[in-house]
Amino acid sequence: MLRVMGTWGRVAGAVVALWWAGAAAAAPTVNDLSLTVDTVLTQLNTPTNLAFLGPDDFLFLEKSTGRVRRVVGGVLQSTPVLDVAVNSDSERGLLGIAINGEDPPRVFLYYTEVADPDGDGSPDSGTPLGNRVYRYTWNAAAGRLENRQLILDLPVLSGPNHNGGALLLGPLASPPPTPLIGDGRPLFVVIGDLNRNGQLENNPGGAPPDDTAVILRVQQDGSPAPGNPFVPYCSLTTAQTCPSGSGCPGGETCRTAVARYYAYGVRNGFGLAIDPFTGDLWDTENGPTSYDEINRVVPGFNSGWRPIMGPAARSANSIASLFAMPGGASAYADPAFSWVAPVAVTGIVFPSGGALGPAYDHVALVADFNNGQLYRLPLNQARTAFDLGGVAGLADLVADSSSERDLVRLGSGFGGISDLERAPDGSIYIASIGAGAIYRLRALNPPTPTPTAGATPTPFTVSGSVPYYFGSKVVPGVVVSAAGPGAVMAATDSAGNYTAAPLPGGNWTLTPRKTGDINNGLSALDAAHILQHVAGMRPFGPIQMLACDTTGDGTCSTLDAVRVLELKVGTRARLPAAETCGSDWLFQPLPGPAPFQSLVQPQLGNGQCRMGAITYQPLVDSAGSQTFVGVLIGDVTGNWTAP
Repeated sequence: MLRVMGTWGRVAGAVVALWWAGAAAAAPTVNDLSLTVDTVLTQLNTPTNLAFLGPDDFLFLEKSTGRVRRVVGGVLQSTPVLDVAVNSDSERGLLGIAINGEDPPRVFLYYTEVADPDGDGSPDSGTPLGNRVYRYTWNAAAGRLENRQLILDLPVLSGPNHNGGALLLGPLASPPPTPLIGDGRPLFVVIGDLNRNGQLENNPGGAPPDDTAVILRVQQDGSPAPGNPFVPYCSLTTAQTCPSGSGCPGGETCRTAVARYYAYGVRNGFGLAIDPFTGDLWDTENGPTSYDEINRVVPGFNSGWRPIMGPAARSANSIASLFAMPGGASAYADPAFSWVAPVAVTGIVFPSGGALGPAYDHVALVADFNNGQLYRLPLNQARTAFDLGGVAGLADLVADSSSERDLVRLGSGFGGISDLERAPDGSIYIASIGAGAIYRLRALNPPTPTPTAGATPTPFTVSGSVPYYFGSKVVPGVVVSAAGPGAVMAATDSAGNYTAAPLPGGNWTLTPRKTGDINNGLSALDAAHILQHVAGMRPFGPIQMLACDTTGDGTCSTLDAVRVLELKVGTRARLPAAETCGSDWLFQPLPGPAPFQSLVQPQLGNGQCRMGAITYQPLVDSAGSQTFVGVLIGDVTGNWTAP
């Protein structure tokens, strides 16, 4: 919970001051002369978090009004893209946003919902129904978020603070989950303790797991993400697992909720970030009257709240007093950095990749609310901790005073910062709920990108894999063309892997194509499934809809079934969509950890074909594990078999 002197907690004896009513800050400044701060927008209404739809095109949230606003080319659009009814008492409200890589994108929102019978998004008051995560579809033509789907229904009482709200889409697992849900990436969600004191708050005798004080890691439909650390267990015979949700002795229940958890013992948090080089999750956590934290969050992480905040050696309580989640996956660790006097730490971001210059390849940037400051914390070589051994007073990784706090200060005057986000061009956007503004941190003179530690020196290597969209099959013989300052061709091997090298620095685009293998996947059954879908008897997922369009007209219709049958009886040698694309396959790019990366999703319509692609502007490092999911046009059943 942020300690904004009362509503978001207390700072040693605190005066009351509302989170969203901070006084306007002075013009922000940074102490690195190679950087500059632009003011993007001012006079905004309680901006909390933001996320990018594309270059110079982002959405931000208004905590108190429940409105989602769009900014294009630095211009605030007059009409909100969505207005939802929220309870905004204390730390409640419209709190978190994440956008995936599908086409059209799906947008995830976290907010404290109240009843809204007429669906107009107001009034923004009333009894809260829950802290909820919804998935929407972005309608670019209408400029609206549509098709609301409930993903998570989380508790809201007792509150009204410690609601968390940060959302983050993580990197795709390798191999990716099958079948893919959304674009396949896991969704991280943090919710605070809501002032409860159960087992998830490390009270072994307290209430059982109740979706508080946790970081959840779920698929994009809200189901547990594969590979999560905790396995459901029986309520009394806790050593007995029940992964299917049943099988416990009579009178016991299965604790199924734990399958969605990635970490617990989290008092409250407003920042989540993935290190793009290691794939590690980091968070920021607000303490009570002492010890805010930054943590590297490993699977099963126990952050220690309530008995322990800050380093365990400074606590009167023992690690042995913590609640150990049954199954042995719990892992307590001291914070990577902490402040004795709370700063109300919020956003965290990794600017690696040269966007702010080489000096920022090996650091994390972190923000606070109480002081409106931005901090620069250097990472060790393995990027598993901060390296502050050369900073007098901070070798113990604790800021014991305001003077020690300011030893890592990069900027000030931002007002109460609520979010840090990396833009597609690598600059850092700063949302200030205290100042009602959005700022942009960028290099004064954009540097020539340089390789970073642990990355392959130039010339760069781009590698990845191509699995089939259904099941664990790999797709060999896919030709991946790399076009940029030159041209390089690579093909997937028998394991579905490809490597394109050498690629000099510059703007590069990867585009895969594959012909043939139609007889290994298409059958009359595909035609039957298409007809059942058209009749409303069989729902199709997004990738099946892409596969269904055999005509290339942008729809899934009975005509697509006819074209499959014509192919099978031999009156047609190739599907019309395949002829238009010059490929019997389409390939959906999935996000990877490379900097400066953007994705183009495949699309058919009106006899036009857009191939899926991954673009680097520029390619500044090796870009491993760049995945394309293969879709055989017409194979809606997913029964393709590699030859």
